[in-house]
Amino acid sequence: MKTLKNIRPDYLVRALTLIVVGIVLTIWTKASLDVMARALAVLLFVIGSILIIAYLARKEKNFTISGGFVAGIIIAAIGAWIFVNPGSFTDFIPKLFGIFIMVSGLSNLGQTISLIKYKSSKWWVSLIIAIVTCGLGAFLFFNPTDAKEIAVTIIGVFLIVDGITNLITAFLVGNAAKRMQQEKEAIDVEAMVVEEDHVK
Repeated sequence: MKTLKNIRPDYLVRALTLIVVGIVLTIWTKASLDVMARALAVLLFVIGSILIIAYLARKEKNFTISGGFVAGIIIAAIGAWIFVNPGSFTDFIPKLFGIFIMVSGLSNLGQTISLIKYKSSKWWVSLIIAIVTCGLGAFLFFNPTDAKEIAVTIIGVFLIVDGITNLITAFLVGNAAKRMQQEKEAIDVEAMVVEEDHVK
């Protein structure tokens, strides 16, 4: 439980979602691709709607937050289109997930930068994870297989790996941030003690 507390909630939710979706895709490879496409459509529509609602609920609105609003509209629209046209979408499943996984790899790269900022000696682990994740995403995007069931299985495995690596990277970042905070607090306490001694 202490380990999970060091991980940012959004990273934890994203990683667990990837793992769960990956397991579902791996187990249900023989199920109807149309059903899978519609399930993904509903998921995208829900995510897009959440982003839109989150934007509308905020009192302060700026350019950065507006980007989330636009992304929500696009994601929800894509979800709606997939739900109406599941057959047309299945051909793009490998490439679409390849893009998602590459984006996740870039996110891992951002976490690598955070680890370097926190002066963590494990930054190279995050860098390797980022490179591997981007490589897996690129493989799916540039080498989509004609056998859709095999592609879905591969996607499921990649998502599970991506989710697990996200958890590892988030854990490293959380630990590094906690360590820096503890060091800062220790320095502050030491400074207070020195100041009190000086006053005496």
